Amino acid sequence: MMLVPAASAQEEKDYSVTAEEAFKHANAHMINFIVSDAPNFENWTGASIDPKPLELYDINGKKLFYQFSVYKEKELIGTIDIYANKTLGHSFNDITFDPEPYKAAEAMKKSKEIAKKNYSTGEIKSTKMVVYSYPSIGAMTVVKDKTTGVEHRIFVDAYTFEEVEDKPATETEPGVWSMHEMKLENGVEENLKEWEKSDQLIKSIEQAAANKGVNISMAVTEENIKKLSGDATITASTSVTLGVPPRGQEKDIYCGEASIQMISLYYGYPTPSQTYIYDYFFGPKDQPAGLRIDEMIEWAEVKWGKTGSLDTSLTNAEVVTEIDNRKPFYSIIPGHYRVCQGYLIQNGYFYIYINDPLPIGSSGTPKIELGSSQETKRIYVR
Repeated sequence: MMLVPAASAQEEKDYSVTAEEAFKHANAHMINFIVSDAPNFENWTGASIDPKPLELYDINGKKLFYQFSVYKEKELIGTIDIYANKTLGHSFNDITFDPEPYKAAEAMKKSKEIAKKNYSTGEIKSTKMVVYSYPSIGAMTVVKDKTTGVEHRIFVDAYTFEEVEDKPATETEPGVWSMHEMKLENGVEENLKEWEKSDQLIKSIEQAAANKGVNISMAVTEENIKKLSGDATITASTSVTLGVPPRGQEKDIYCGEASIQMISLYYGYPTPSQTYIYDYFFGPKDQPAGLRIDEMIEWAEVKWGKTGSLDTSLTNAEVVTEIDNRKPFYSIIPGHYRVCQGYLIQNGYFYIYINDPLPIGSSGTPKIELGSSQETKRIYVR
């Protein structure tokens, strides 16, 4: 007797998003923010998106994002990350403003060189650009030991070209973690519903623009802005941003120090160097590490006379309360501190404005993210 597998077992449904679909989503999100006068998009009129994105993978080898570059007068003014699979939920991840360009080819070359050096008899299986510890981007080379069959991963940061140890990122130590797996914690069915909902929004924006003779795949001109202004499908929004000055971290473990600087500058307090903040907590014989949550709270209490409060509920209402009270706070994702300094409510979605201290050696990266989709904890400073 021959057993015939069920249809679901015979073929797995393809939930991948094509680059063309992702391009439509990126364009619609951009025009939505521009026309609604969302904070940080004031000078984006005339911007256009390069239709050929960089494909970014997860450390598990699966495609994670299409990263689109946004140009105005041939100058890079932003990037837009759109998820590459419907099982990961809402299509939009983030938009960065005035990002620091990275060198993918050099990082991939360095990753392969290290793989060949460390595993001279191994077989290189693949080299891809990955999000190895969001938002950190780098090259990942997978090399297989021909004797044991064991596969090893080599990570190289796309900005510093330094090798990143293949170990789980912790609160105080850099490493790697899977954004793909984190997104799947919500459940595939729930994520598919979120993607469908976001796709319907994109189609409604596209249709509203088409009804007024606007092709959203073209550069956003002043004339098109005027045509779309007043369309409720596109323009309804509420936002508050605090104008917290961004700061970049000087070392891979200094995200906490840079985040402390941002809030200190916002309140007008004397703002020491990142090395001074580090030395306040660590002695010369201590193993180098990032700041713990209790140390971030201690600085707020001792240096500023404020109360630091750890939160894990991560509700949108709490963001509104803090920002409306003019109080920026620490937004924590695995292995990394940032500062939340605003929010936007539009088309039924909640977005947060983040000052990210990465990449290392930069001036910091302002961005807008979808809600608390990456956060694991917050520290409110009151």
